[in-house]
Amino acid sequence: MLKKSVPLHEHVAKKSCDLSSLNVENAVPMLHACIEALNIVPADQALPILQCMRIVVPKLYRSEESLCVKSLDLAWKVVVDLNSNQLRFWPTLSAFVHIAFHHQLLGITEECPIRVKLKEIISKLLNISQSKTGVFNVLIIHCCQTWLSPGSGTNDSLPNSFMSAEHHVDLFVEACLFGPVFRKDQRLIQDVHTYIELLGDDCTANMATENENRDDQSVRIWAINFLCQLNASNLLHRKFMENLVKKLLEKEDELRNTKGRYYVNSMMHRLKNRIWQTLLVLLPQLDKVFLIGIIETVFRSGLSDNQASVKYLIEWFIILVLQKCPEFIDSFWKCFSYNPDSSKTSICTFLAILVHINVILKNIFEKGQYLKKALSVILPWCLNHNFSVRLYALLALQKVWEACLQSKLEGEELKFLEPIIESCLEQVGQKQTTGNAGRNWQRIQDHFFFGKFQPVEDYSLETIFYIFPSLSDVIEDEWIPAWKFSRIVDLFPFSSSVNVFNLGNQFHDMKATDWVQQDKGHGLSDIDQDTDWTDVQKKIMPWKNNIPDQHLKLLHQERATVFGRSTNSTLIVVASLIDKSTNLGGLCRTSEIFGASALVVSNIHCVNDKQFQALSVSAEQWLTVIEVRPDQLIDYLQQKKTEGHTIIGVEQTANSQDLAHYSFPDKTLLLLGNEREGIPANLIQHLDVCVEIPQCGIIRSLNVHVSGALLVWEYTRQQMMKQSVRP
Repeated sequence: MLKKSVPLHEHVAKKSCDLSSLNVENAVPMLHACIEALNIVPADQALPILQCMRIVVPKLYRSEESLCVKSLDLAWKVVVDLNSNQLRFWPTLSAFVHIAFHHQLLGITEECPIRVKLKEIISKLLNISQSKTGVFNVLIIHCCQTWLSPGSGTNDSLPNSFMSAEHHVDLFVEACLFGPVFRKDQRLIQDVHTYIELLGDDCTANMATENENRDDQSVRIWAINFLCQLNASNLLHRKFMENLVKKLLEKEDELRNTKGRYYVNSMMHRLKNRIWQTLLVLLPQLDKVFLIGIIETVFRSGLSDNQASVKYLIEWFIILVLQKCPEFIDSFWKCFSYNPDSSKTSICTFLAILVHINVILKNIFEKGQYLKKALSVILPWCLNHNFSVRLYALLALQKVWEACLQSKLEGEELKFLEPIIESCLEQVGQKQTTGNAGRNWQRIQDHFFFGKFQPVEDYSLETIFYIFPSLSDVIEDEWIPAWKFSRIVDLFPFSSSVNVFNLGNQFHDMKATDWVQQDKGHGLSDIDQDTDWTDVQKKIMPWKNNIPDQHLKLLHQERATVFGRSTNSTLIVVASLIDKSTNLGGLCRTSEIFGASALVVSNIHCVNDKQFQALSVSAEQWLTVIEVRPDQLIDYLQQKKTEGHTIIGVEQTANSQDLAHYSFPDKTLLLLGNEREGIPANLIQHLDVCVEIPQCGIIRSLNVHVSGALLVWEYTRQQMMKQSVRP
């Protein structure tokens, strides 16, 4: 019996120093006492109890499984209750993680209540970490330190520590891909945290709070540093890395086949970028036998739709694989055999790889057969109808031909091809200073991936996680500076297998250029007709390049006057349901031309997308663009209703009105549907009216940009007619 004069949690705490020597029989009543204490004491006083459980639970998880599960549930409730108490939350969470993820509990392989409970806890921690910075950090740091403890993989005190990692590869996948997309206010908080962190020990806050609790990038930093500690010569390490690669490629395949939103810096873009960054880190540890099983999957990834940063990483990965295993080169040629009409400029990915032919063939003594094959593969693409494909093909041709000359290749076929190739490259050189074709030829040669980048010499964490993202239109949230890796690598027992810092400094003064690889060739449409490399039509420069900023507002007012309307336009075009950047860019251009007051999109960052800008031609700089996510649309529509707007849906419904006979109110809000699904049923009930465009043909519907443009023009036409009849 416990004395009433001694609080239960104090009694438990006093006994904790002797718990390490407890046998199972004595541990059972102690765990009962802990459970009773957790039911009584306030959450902010429960830390000593959790410290006691940290020793007791691992002794009983097999013999008293249900009791251990109950204790974990109560301990988790304490953590949740302290969520708003910053002073108590972090040490309590750390104590809980040390209980639930003790190396003995991590080593459970059979499906049992404890293992099920651990999966549930992981899910809850991941869920909280999406809104509370630093939660996942505590878990992944604990796991990394447990799996790479001094006895890991030896006959010391923790011989099975790393063995348990094999059963938690899914958790590690989450760590490698972790990083929520922050709102503007959350990003500001992160920037302040980084600034404070850089102040070092001179700032009191850095002494009071651990850095890992303030930086969501630390999850990936710890995960990547952990991977850099592994050694393929260790069977357990190799098996873990191979399983991780398979899981990452499965995730990449899942993303590739999903119909989610894939615009620049979207969540899907970020995830694919993180996948290939992690794969690049693991590549040196993968042997040829394993690579044989994944190389086709890698090639398929190169053919898929990808943002520029992802393409560069895939290309880098393939270049290093081909150098490491030259026997894969024969399989690589098959990538050029796909239907060119279906792959379009995805072929640019493989042509870009051939630009680095010297790196690929570096370890091959007899290069002749590979160089001749490369020439035969590249030359047909130099005549492709797509301008960007021709541009990449010519660059690859130039590099491969230089390699041929350096190798002093001989043969009848080369004598036959030599005047053709020399003439082609000479013509390209003459056009470097004339027209759009010449300018783009110069741009692609100056691009970092084809200019200063060296796939082998520049292989480092700094290049993968900082230099590449910063030079390929990836949002700054995704840039991880090398000093963050360096700060943590010293906490691990071994030296890193990958250089943290880039050995060269050729990238230090480089900035992102306006040349960005795009699968569909957007951004080159104005020069795609330049098949003969002659002068092309010169477009008018955007106003912002010719007229001082202080006059922009005046010009906008003058344009509104031409349409007979004030600058306080009352037409709002809502495009939050639209996925494709090209449609959004076209709508932005149309809305600006016809004087709409605002364009509403689901993500304001879409205006930075190169495909968007190719269609908008700077319209976003003249038009108010507002962010309203799809899940916020109902509230937004209701707000606009109260402000007097008529909510009009562009949709075919049972009661929709014919556009030819519909009269638009002055204050109109046009809601456009998704490209595939249209306007969801839950939004249709919030509309005042649906308007449909009369059709004469067989096809069911128009492209959403075309539909929106027709209604915007009809609204503008009616407003101009009203203005013309006013006295």
